[in-house]
Amino acid sequence: MAAKPKPGKRAMSAAASAQQHYLIQFSYTAAAWDALLKAGANDRNRAAAVKELVYKLGGCIATITFECDDDPTPKEKFGAFRDYDVVLLVAFPSDQAAATFALAISAGGAVSSFKTTRILPWPQMMEAMASAASNRVLYKAPGK
Repeated sequence: MAAKPKPGKRAMSAAASAQQHYLIQFSYTAAAWDALLKAGANDRNRAAAVKELVYKLGGCIATITFECDDDPTPKEKFGAFRDYDVVLLVAFPSDQAAATFALAISAGGAVSSFKTTRILPWPQMMEAMASAASNRVLYKAPGK
């Protein structure tokens, strides 16, 4: 298994920049759900199954804790209701690495849909709002 990157210790190429963040959503095929239901508990941990690929691409999977949760164990992956079965947050050094991840997982044949959404950490969103506040006078909406 690839070694987990350490914050601030990851070797970066000259073209690499700060990590980008992504919301990953996907749905399993019926055959994949059947295999997961038949598998033992250890084989159902699909977060562990993708970590090597994430790490090899220079990324990491977010671990989230909720202060109101009775179980303080950090969570990596969430089951979802409705349009997608699984949700996770990942960071990669580039959009290309995120696309590589999406293509590799999708090509495996176990997912029926896969959606990658680039997300901004809130401090970056605050900077974008500040920039928009000072630049919005440059845009004229249709009909104005």
